[in-house]
Amino acid sequence: MANIYISPKASSFLHSNQYLLALFFGVIGAIVNLYPIELAFSIALVVGNTAYIVAASFLRPGLTLLCALISVIPLYFYWGHPFGFLTFGLEAWFISMLRARGWYVLTADLLYWLVIGMPLTALLIWSNMEFAQSFVFFSVLKQAINAMLYTSLACILLFTFNDYFQSIKSSQPPLVKSLPKWLLYSFWSISAFFVICVSLVLSTNFSEFQKAQLEKELEINNNYITHIGNSYLNEHQQAIENIAYQLSYITDPAERKRALSKFHHLYPGFLTMLTASKQGKIELASPSSIMEKLVIGQFSVVDRPYFIHAMEEQKLFVSDVFLGRAFGNDPIIAISAPLYQGDGVNGPSGIVEGSLNLGKFGLYDKIGHDEKLIKTIVTDQNDRIIYSSDSLQLETLSEFSYEDRAYKNSLNLISLKSEKNEGEMFIHKQTQLMNDWKIHSLIEHKFSLKNIEDLYLVMFLTLFVTLLAASFFAKRFAIHLSRPLRFVMDELSKGKKTGDFRDVPYETPTEIQKLYQELRVNRLALLDNQEELQKQVFKRTEELNQANRKLTEQANTDTLTGLYNRRYFEKNFKMMQSIFSRNNSNLMYAIIDLDFFKNINDTHGHLFGDYCLVTVANMLKKFFNRDSDLVARFGGEEFVVVSQCDDVEILRSRMDEFLQQIAAYAFKDDGKGPITLTISVGIAVGQAKYSNLGEDWFAVADECLYEAKDNGRNQTKITVIDISAKVNV
Repeated sequence: MANIYISPKASSFLHSNQYLLALFFGVIGAIVNLYPIELAFSIALVVGNTAYIVAASFLRPGLTLLCALISVIPLYFYWGHPFGFLTFGLEAWFISMLRARGWYVLTADLLYWLVIGMPLTALLIWSNMEFAQSFVFFSVLKQAINAMLYTSLACILLFTFNDYFQSIKSSQPPLVKSLPKWLLYSFWSISAFFVICVSLVLSTNFSEFQKAQLEKELEINNNYITHIGNSYLNEHQQAIENIAYQLSYITDPAERKRALSKFHHLYPGFLTMLTASKQGKIELASPSSIMEKLVIGQFSVVDRPYFIHAMEEQKLFVSDVFLGRAFGNDPIIAISAPLYQGDGVNGPSGIVEGSLNLGKFGLYDKIGHDEKLIKTIVTDQNDRIIYSSDSLQLETLSEFSYEDRAYKNSLNLISLKSEKNEGEMFIHKQTQLMNDWKIHSLIEHKFSLKNIEDLYLVMFLTLFVTLLAASFFAKRFAIHLSRPLRFVMDELSKGKKTGDFRDVPYETPTEIQKLYQELRVNRLALLDNQEELQKQVFKRTEELNQANRKLTEQANTDTLTGLYNRRYFEKNFKMMQSIFSRNNSNLMYAIIDLDFFKNINDTHGHLFGDYCLVTVANMLKKFFNRDSDLVARFGGEEFVVVSQCDDVEILRSRMDEFLQQIAAYAFKDDGKGPITLTISVGIAVGQAKYSNLGEDWFAVADECLYEAKDNGRNQTKITVIDISAKVNV
């Protein structure tokens, strides 16, 4: 805040006008809430509510409520329902009320969500949003954790900009902060914020991974069923063509009957098979029990589409799905083909027809996904249900209808328009058979949320454990800090003049020991006190210098390999280039990349891959060991080296030697290996003054690296830069 200038008049007006403050923080919260972070269907992470939590620290309840209502306006349009005004408005009012009674905002918000917010959210979802009832527990947990996130963020902001916020004219009484409470508040705010942030990142990544896996399973299921379905239909269509061909050359009725029965036995998918005369009268039927129920010649199929089309079009016909009229009530399709006698000049002499029973469509029974996660629905070209998994309880040949619940990053969510599946949502994927039938694979959305729900539950429990741990350690730290102070105050209050002060008998921070020493020595001699102070300052300075050196080293070093990291490399490249340029020296910029490193990770695991990276890094450090050499890990399996180059041929020879060292080395670690690996190297060499931009050198070296890889890897490609032409030679 020190870098932001606010005129005294504007600052005074802003601080004194409470209504303007409420509007200001409300607008800030609304702007941030315009961009909620989508986690799942209609469930988003909101951060803009931080504004009214901050406002609750110094505004009275009514104005805090106004601030909250303004902040929540974008969420109304985002979620499509007004319940945020109720839950978040009540939250703001509740926190401000407890803050007026001396509560910390984080404690007040935690109490609100445990007692009011979570039950209220569950009630609103259950009574008003049927499609969301399947993941109500997830939504409630998410709301509570989200609240802890933006409230802990508000506390951190209040800590960070404490001086500025204290300058605001507050309607709230000042907080009386005892040391244990202040420590608890600080520990809990910071730990809760970072625990939630890390957990949300992990859960979001897991959610994306799970989503990809589920979509892959649906695609596999659809592809499998499509393949089997097409094969099943093709097989039975071919069967009808074959039996039609055979029966056309058989004239004896008994032999025709045996042939039909035998063929029906070979293709049990047909519920019935029959032949009909040119006049549409049934002549033969299989199974033979059908004929016992009929009088031959009295049952006609002349009005059936499969008879009409086969006779008129004189080719194979596949009917729409329908319910059997005389041979059962299962959904079937009729597959028919014309029969001929003699040379067929007079047209078809009849038809042969098979009723394919879709109620016992064998391929779906084989898959058996009803007992697993994936539900299957098969519809015809008119979107009537031919087959559905038993658990869906959908009526055969009813219209398959659903409501699209696509939303943001959840583009394939649907809810079935069925009373027996009311309120349930499914992840949906559709493919099409060759006859325009459709395969619909479904996975219940609540299953995809179950693992994330468990993660949120663990996160919630972790926050609770963190609160308990923070309470315990805050109390212990407060004791450790306050007990030495009380001892020092008691010793000094005795007014001793002999300098006979006792040492602090407790484990004490160095700051308190230093204070005690200063006060003691001041009672004896100023000179002794100054000398002791100098020693302490020197000691603290050395400790800080050591700490700073260690932090600098950690910031500049790759934690895995011990080489310099990319940040350090890019920061120091210009300095090295400038030195080489002033000396009119040539600069070598090399990119070293491990060949087929992904295969090593996939085959032997990432730990073995890390071992290979560390080994190659150590070999690089030994090989490029001059003080002027700069070796760094650029990222992944790529390393970069910048060095002075006096002779390109010597450089080529040395790099060939290094490639041989790598190729000859047996990589073996923790029982894995030994394996060998190779590297590819791209090098740009030229006068240092060619460019002071690392990107220019990297581009040339990277092009060489790709050329080395394209030419078979395990080799070095060097480009000598012509500075006059500014092109590669």
